[in-house]
Amino acid sequence: MKGKIRFQEFFKRNYVFFIAALVIFAWHTQIGLDGDSIWFSEQLEETSYLGFLTGRYQDWTSRLLIEAGLLFFTGHVAAWRIVDTAVWVFLLYGMAKLIEEDYTAQFAGTVCLLWACYSLKDMDGAGWIATINNYVWTLAFFIGLLLILKKNLQGQPIKWYVGAAGVVLAVFTCNHEQGVAVTFGSIFCCILYMAWKKIKINQWVWGYLAVAIASLGFILMCPGNAVRKQEEIITYFQDFEELTLWNKLDMGITPICRYSIMDNNYLFLIFLSLLCIIIRKMPVASWKKYLAFAPIIGTVAIRYFLKEIEKFMPGIVNVIRPIGLKGTYVPGSGWSVLALLFYAVMIALVLWELCMVWQADREDGMLLFATLGIGYGTAFMMCFSPTILISGTRTYLFWQAALVIASGHLWNKYMEKADRQKMMVMIAGFAALSLAVHTDYICLG
Repeated sequence: MKGKIRFQEFFKRNYVFFIAALVIFAWHTQIGLDGDSIWFSEQLEETSYLGFLTGRYQDWTSRLLIEAGLLFFTGHVAAWRIVDTAVWVFLLYGMAKLIEEDYTAQFAGTVCLLWACYSLKDMDGAGWIATINNYVWTLAFFIGLLLILKKNLQGQPIKWYVGAAGVVLAVFTCNHEQGVAVTFGSIFCCILYMAWKKIKINQWVWGYLAVAIASLGFILMCPGNAVRKQEEIITYFQDFEELTLWNKLDMGITPICRYSIMDNNYLFLIFLSLLCIIIRKMPVASWKKYLAFAPIIGTVAIRYFLKEIEKFMPGIVNVIRPIGLKGTYVPGSGWSVLALLFYAVMIALVLWELCMVWQADREDGMLLFATLGIGYGTAFMMCFSPTILISGTRTYLFWQAALVIASGHLWNKYMEKADRQKMMVMIAGFAALSLAVHTDYICLG
């Protein structure tokens, strides 16, 4: 009887993930080999796993664990569909658990809807299987590692098998360049926070940090990464070595601003809406409440009404066009200066709103700054690689995950019951719009 009651309670809390699994698997039945996935599926016809990985380490990449998985799964697509569905469901579950330990079914549904707002077509940049295994799996492993770190932050003991599983998660996460950066950054921030709060740092956490440092050294010393960098400079970005520090900073900051503000990035709109509503309910001066609308008004105006604005300001449409190969700024271009000024004002306003939350709750503010800062950093770091021009928006996945975490936290902690329901309807609307606009969610043909 007790077992039946426990199962009913478990199902009532987690039924959303079962629905998500069915939807995700139905989508996966439409995914086959394409792009780089086809190339990986053919490699074992002429060589062995060891021969392939040895060659790749010498000539192209340090992502040996990821590519070993690709060799197997591109040859067993049916198995990949099942495993990848499980990875996606774990990612959704992990995000909900990370934000709220005792999450409700409604909150789990909100997290799923937030992820449905993500432009999934970003994951077809190099073929569905190849891109998803490189990025989504790395993110899922990282979320699993964060769940273990959360236990230490809460002062809970980490059982040996959980700690050992964390080592495996850390090793796989850190096989990816952005993965090792986000892992090191997150563990470092956690250690600083625990030292500040005088929380005992579990020995497993030091082990995860050691894995991140060792993986970083492995990546930096890999001869294949050096070879790939030179080949990509010659093939795609011959001016890369001539870039100044200003050019690189420009390329690291402004593309993600453009992606968040000007593209169909619904997660950013949701995040701005939540911030605006929260500040409107704070006991602050009226002008601050009105100013809180500025970021979302600016985003909506530049994204959806630029043609109307152009009638009064001819030429302003140039602001949303990519300007130059070395960043947004182009000497002598007034429009590039205007674009940079617009980005700077938007960033300043969002930071101001986050500071308002920080003033209301210091720990919440720190969490939001750390989450968004680390997520943004994974995209910013691409400016130091010539791959920035060919990797596309798939490298923004961690930034999008940061927006999901931040939005989910704001929705869960600061929204009253009535406001939560209204916001959930709005999030569902954005999810439906995302499905309609980004048809790769539904039809891959």
